[in-house]
Amino acid sequence: MQLISFRNYVLACLLIFLSGCASNQTLRKIDPARAIPLSDLNHWQLNARVAIKTPQDNVTASLDWQKDQSLFDFLLSGAFGVTVAHLVQEENKATLKIPDTDKLIHVDAERLLQQTLGWDFPIDALSYWVKGLPSGKFGEQVSYNKKGQIVKIQLGQWQIDFSKYRLYQGYLLPKMIKATHPNISLKVVAKKWLFLE
Repeated sequence: MQLISFRNYVLACLLIFLSGCASNQTLRKIDPARAIPLSDLNHWQLNARVAIKTPQDNVTASLDWQKDQSLFDFLLSGAFGVTVAHLVQEENKATLKIPDTDKLIHVDAERLLQQTLGWDFPIDALSYWVKGLPSGKFGEQVSYNKKGQIVKIQLGQWQIDFSKYRLYQGYLLPKMIKATHPNISLKVVAKKWLFLE
């Protein structure tokens, strides 16, 4: 009698344990951030591979991009972690560090890139595009596929193509975007997203 009770006790404990595991697995799949619209997530970190092509140069680098509202830290690094470009936008100051130069300073990051590198580079719009969202800039033309995903954006002389949507931390985002301009082209291939809200 005691043997049967002990066996039932062990069996009951095992069933409770297994049901607990199943519940935990279900809970792990639920991402609480999914309740927050993607457009409201403005505190994040993106790790990606980037290829930049200009008439003068071709650069392939790793990108570590951290953003918190209007502030950001945009680091491009090459082989062995050597810095290619490090652009930081703070409250009232943007700084750019590139090899063999002093740190360059301006109020606005986009103007800093324009004045120092000659790049007409809409980095604020890019922070939306990498999430597969329109930037809301005046004159932006957006094309969607049947699933409601953005496949192309035209903004001035920029054309942005979106492809290979994947799930990152519960959100469906483009794995690859290609941005082309008469003077520069950019390809970003996302590796890892981290939303910090």
